[in-house]
Amino acid sequence: MDPWLRPWWARAIALGALAVALTTYAWWPMLAAYPHTMNGDGQAYHKILEAGRVSILRYHEFPHWNPYECGGYPLWDNPQAWAGAPLTWFSFIVGTTRTIEGWIIVHVAMGFVCMWLFARHELGLDRIATFVAAGAWTYSGFHQHHYSGGHLTFVPVVYFPLALLLWRRAEVNHRCAVGLGVLLAWMFYEGGVYPLPHLVVLLGAETLTRAWPPRRTRRIALAGAIACLVAFTLAGSRLLPVLDQLQQHKRNMPEDVDAMHWSTLKEMFLSRAHGRPVPGQQYVWTEYGTYFGPILLALAVVGLFAAGLEGAWMAALLAFAALLMCGHFATWAPWTILHRHVPPFKEMRVPSRFRASVSMFLAAFAGIAVHRISRALSKHGPSRSWSDAVQVTLVCVALLGVGDVVSVGLDVIAPFFGMPPERPVAASTRFYYGGPGVEAFVDQPRQNRGEISCWDEWGFGQGSHLWEGDVPQARAVADAVTVVVANRTQNTFTIDVDAKRPGRVLLNTVYDDDWKTDLGTTVNVDNQLAIDLPLAGRFKLHVRCWPRTFDVGCVLTVLGFAGTTAFFLRDHRRRRWSA
Repeated sequence: MDPWLRPWWARAIALGALAVALTTYAWWPMLAAYPHTMNGDGQAYHKILEAGRVSILRYHEFPHWNPYECGGYPLWDNPQAWAGAPLTWFSFIVGTTRTIEGWIIVHVAMGFVCMWLFARHELGLDRIATFVAAGAWTYSGFHQHHYSGGHLTFVPVVYFPLALLLWRRAEVNHRCAVGLGVLLAWMFYEGGVYPLPHLVVLLGAETLTRAWPPRRTRRIALAGAIACLVAFTLAGSRLLPVLDQLQQHKRNMPEDVDAMHWSTLKEMFLSRAHGRPVPGQQYVWTEYGTYFGPILLALAVVGLFAAGLEGAWMAALLAFAALLMCGHFATWAPWTILHRHVPPFKEMRVPSRFRASVSMFLAAFAGIAVHRISRALSKHGPSRSWSDAVQVTLVCVALLGVGDVVSVGLDVIAPFFGMPPERPVAASTRFYYGGPGVEAFVDQPRQNRGEISCWDEWGFGQGSHLWEGDVPQARAVADAVTVVVANRTQNTFTIDVDAKRPGRVLLNTVYDDDWKTDLGTTVNVDNQLAIDLPLAGRFKLHVRCWPRTFDVGCVLTVLGFAGTTAFFLRDHRRRRWSA
């Protein structure tokens, strides 16, 4: 497998250009729909990103709090938010709608590259077989349905093949262990609240396939410790606040009881189109659609057998992921055990999302089939011309399978980008909830207006007694205190009060432990933030949202970045000297 293009960076550019070109075509309906915005949950994620932009551009504040929905809820430390993802910073240049499109294009293209690296360097496939595996993984139905359906923080699943490659190499190469830690931290900043636990379970299961002899286990444990340390420190500025939020609040969601039916199992991989309801299942079709097509599915089955003992570890992981995907089909089902007993899975749902891992292994086995059959024909074919003809036919059929999933995706993606475009809006002088003339959902942060109703599941303050209208954003509870002036920004309140005696002031926002005051104490009054004043007098209260563990987390992140950079620089010098 000598490189056909030198130096290495030229190969990287060529591979990246190929991935972006293919992805641009596969997701062209999204680009063509501009300036229309996403349907479904895409509206919620659009608004989250707008809240982050407005916090920095209008108020020059770090995006800690999102006041524009649910009466307010955490932004930076919301487990499902993506305000800290570096790729979202392009929204300051091209706007939120284009940033969302770029977010999907870049991640899907990275998924192609990740599977390419895994297939070439872990499975040892030739380039054509690698192309088949990468195309089958990247453009299969899981990605089409989830990302176009608005689940924008699920995109870190595209890194799964790379994470698997790094983890299998980390046992003997600490650079790969550090690289895996960097990847895990990157995923966390991208809001990978679902992908990360899914990946940890997958890597844990993979570890069991090579946990003998004991001396090997010790090497794996060391690699795991290095990866965890790097991930923990680099992600600290977001990880610690998120962990604090998870301790404060329990996610409000319906009970997950979904178990996969045989009919659904067949349809999810072979159905080119499907209605939104799925008879007998708890969730809608977006949570099941995983079109793989008959060609690629047949190749995957052939590859499963052709891989033999060499591929037994992948076959075991495929079976494990499939069992997880099937949900609560028995009391001993893996998902049932995780969901009932293991955090954070106790507050997660939709086991069918494990079909991402199933798709990854099916794509890998499809590539193995093309590689093994082509190699067998080259070595044992009755004649060169006959072998060449069969190989060409095989490759054409495999590429037709990839084209099939892409063509289905063009039809799947188009309907999900039909919501009205962002509108130019005039920002209100003061922030307040509701009132006449409030703009559409995604335009409210730019309008400096919000709503008390809630879309996001992390809106734990629903039902608090907030008020609407262009009125002061703080109120005294009794005549003991008079609110003279009340100004607010996205993350702060500044209130002039005249207190005849100790009293209480209600603020027009949901309570959270992240809120701090320079005078008195914060109080939770039916999920509403209040300040208890301890003495009489005229005061200027400064109240701000600042996660309790954010400062410590930032220190960890700086230390992690410095340590990781020093490691790679030292390793680079060592390898140069040894060469």
